[in-house]
Amino acid sequence: MRLLLSILFVSALFGSAHAQSASLTERRLIDLFDTRLARDGLDPIRACRGKDDESYACTFDDTEYLTTISPRSDVTDSIGESRSPTSMTVILAGNAIDAIGLIGDRASPADLINFTAHLESLLHTIGPQKSDYDVEQDTLDLGVMRGDSDGDIGKARVVTENFATIRCLNQPLAVSAGIACMITLKHAG
Repeated sequence: MRLLLSILFVSALFGSAHAQSASLTERRLIDLFDTRLARDGLDPIRACRGKDDESYACTFDDTEYLTTISPRSDVTDSIGESRSPTSMTVILAGNAIDAIGLIGDRASPADLINFTAHLESLLHTIGPQKSDYDVEQDTLDLGVMRGDSDGDIGKARVVTENFATIRCLNQPLAVSAGIACMITLKHAG
């Protein structure tokens, strides 16, 4: 049910994704992304289930998230015992990936850090030529870490790269703790 809600959340925020298809398949993305996640010390993809012939909903393993962030060591007193809320939706055009939605929340610092780390790993996966600095700059430009006092909170921010158009939205916490990014891949070539 949570995965279906994630798909609906991304669809409600951004509408359907329309782009030229890229040559990246769902299986290849998962393999490359899992390799990058391991390199970055993050939890791997636990499972991807086909919602239909056009999309897959994916969840991440929670093991590292739950063991590296201990509620006893949380100085903000906001982590609790919750599981990682980050998930991913892969939208296909034929056999190739058209877009990727990454969904999470920013209700606690741990959740926002987890979401941001997965976003940066995903951007490195689909744009391997990008440096760490470039990916971090894209994350800042997308406003992923902005708070409620930011003047444009609640408005989507967009970054265009040669491999994708990335659009992220986070709302004031009074509206929603959800955060989502839609990455629409560009045609390879």
